[in-house]
Amino acid sequence: MSSSVRCYQINSSEYQHLFSSQLIYLFSLFNEYNYSIRFVGGAVRDILLGVSPHDIDLATTATTNDILKLIQGDSNIELVYTRAEHFGTLTLIVGTTIRKTFQVTTLKRSINRHGKDVFVEFTDNWSIDAQQRDLSINSLSMDEHGIVYDYINGIDDLKMNRIRFNGNIIRRLQENPIRILRYFRFFGRLSSDPCAHESDVLEAIQKCAMTLKDVSGEKIWIELKLILRGRFAGHIMKTILEQKLAPLLGLPESSVEMFELENRWLRCMNYQPEPMTLLMTLFNDQEEFDTFCKRVKCSSRHKNLGQFLLDYRYLIQPMNNNDLLYSYKELIINSHQTQQNIRHQYIIELLKYQGYIYLIDEIKQWSIPKFPIDTGDLQQNGLMSNRSFSHFLRHLKEQWKLSQYKMTKEELIEYGFQSGLFYM
Repeated sequence: MSSSVRCYQINSSEYQHLFSSQLIYLFSLFNEYNYSIRFVGGAVRDILLGVSPHDIDLATTATTNDILKLIQGDSNIELVYTRAEHFGTLTLIVGTTIRKTFQVTTLKRSINRHGKDVFVEFTDNWSIDAQQRDLSINSLSMDEHGIVYDYINGIDDLKMNRIRFNGNIIRRLQENPIRILRYFRFFGRLSSDPCAHESDVLEAIQKCAMTLKDVSGEKIWIELKLILRGRFAGHIMKTILEQKLAPLLGLPESSVEMFELENRWLRCMNYQPEPMTLLMTLFNDQEEFDTFCKRVKCSSRHKNLGQFLLDYRYLIQPMNNNDLLYSYKELIINSHQTQQNIRHQYIIELLKYQGYIYLIDEIKQWSIPKFPIDTGDLQQNGLMSNRSFSHFLRHLKEQWKLSQYKMTKEELIEYGFQSGLFYM
């Protein structure tokens, strides 16, 4: 692989906003001791795409020991210990009153993996570091003067929306198996054709599939969420499943559901379905869903949404009457008041899942009516019945729902007396 470099000067207006006082301080510190430091990876890629970077990753010729010596005794920089020091990455919090966090990584020569053990060899050569990164578009670096260094023709690939691995694909995947899912994520983000995967890439992914078993569930879920929120999510998930990756991701193997997932995404993609909404297509029963949740260790928010969809996806449908959403609204109204807003969001996802796209805007605009009466109102009206007040409230709520949530507190109290409910 060529070690030549192509340099590009970009306009200062495209990157100067990134230079907070904290970042300027960090660059100045490294430069003072003749250590080179640059933006790398996604930050450079995003700048070239005209997108403000979400995260700023930095790389340097300094070793972790060099960095520790640099910041020793510096009251302006705090070191946060993580599990990434072994990989040459230090997390630094810079500033006193306003503080910003940066990850600074020593340039790498190679990464060797033996099972779960990872061995890293470092370098001070920017070209070597660029060549061992996963994709050409992630191998770019940029200094504080806005000069972009391209050792792998990454800019050409970026212009052509091409997702290309650096060097030997199998070696790149074996170095870090999560790169399998990262490939699909970047493909979904940048490719202009959802089916334009190169055959040698897919073959390498199939050969390296088993390496995913050693990847933590949390990392897998992070990547799956990004894929499912991205462009071509349905197409890409279908491709992932076609590579026989499902069991390694905690997903069931099924050829039928993979096509239905793609169709479901096509139906509701303009309404930004939640990742779990799409994935529920693949689960036929509780056991399959539980297996996935255990594998990826998803948050309670995602798990609760998935459980709701599993419970209700076939249980309720639009009503064939004046209010198609009656059964959905009733499900919200019947839930505890503290849970109604989240249940409202679940219903929106349920409609996406079921394909009733034409009802989504209506349910979004619907304001949840508040049941206007409580135990205190009954007591204020002289009710001292031996029966549980919940008995009265339950019957009054049914009457309120029959009125399409229009009856007022006074009307409900009056109904309770006139109907004889309060005398039962």
